[in-house]
Amino acid sequence: MATDLFKKKLDPDNELRHRKVDGGEDIECTYKGSRVSYDEYLDIHEERGERIQKGKKPGSVGVFRGIGPGTMKKSYEK
Repeated sequence: MATDLFKKKLDPDNELRHRKVDGGEDIECTYKGSRVSYDEYLDIHEERGERIQKGKKPGSVGVFRGIGPGTMKKSYEK
């Protein structure tokens, strides 16, 4: 049942799926409905595990909001 615990923690939105094909000789993986290689599938799980260790949500990704009015205090402003 450890697999269920990992699935719940690393993929709460059920975006990652895998299934055995060729009589169990191969695995077909998808991420958000798109086919990915098994290596990519494992990488996604690893990245999510690292985010969880840092206290972040598994699917969260940092976003750069850019520089513009109101985002930075200019050196000439007080």
